[in-house]
Amino acid sequence: MTDPVSPQGEENELLLVRHFPVPQQAVYDAWSDPSHAADWWGPEGFTVPAGHVSIDGRVGGTYRACMVNPVTGDELWWGGTLREVDPPNRLALTMDRQAPDGSAVSAETLVSVDFSPHGGGTEMTFRQGPFADRRELNGHQAGWNSAFDRLARYLARHRGA
Repeated sequence: MTDPVSPQGEENELLLVRHFPVPQQAVYDAWSDPSHAADWWGPEGFTVPAGHVSIDGRVGGTYRACMVNPVTGDELWWGGTLREVDPPNRLALTMDRQAPDGSAVSAETLVSVDFSPHGGGTEMTFRQGPFADRRELNGHQAGWNSAFDRLARYLARHRGA
């Protein structure tokens, strides 16, 4: 399983650290390969259909995904641009909520994810911000913690963690 760490970032920044008992490349791949991302992106209770994820994995490339609430059918699209791609050490990307046509419907935040060896596994350090207010930060914290729990289970099933 993983160890969640409380957010310790700046007032308007989310900072989460998780440990996964799998190689660094496996965690990086789970983030960067659309065939993996569809299995864990989004909080519990949501799905990300494989046909609703695209990632152009180069600097300047875009990504886009859609979470679906299977009970209501509601869709939540998000996406952005990859700013840094350093396999298997780091990803940095912009993120905003989007309308189905791809136009932004929220302020843009910057997400960075660093991967480093840790005790035979991988430490993942996740940052996102700036957020407009604490309510928005708290909502993202809950969503990402839930998604990272799903990531831990995904890695355990597919990587033998």
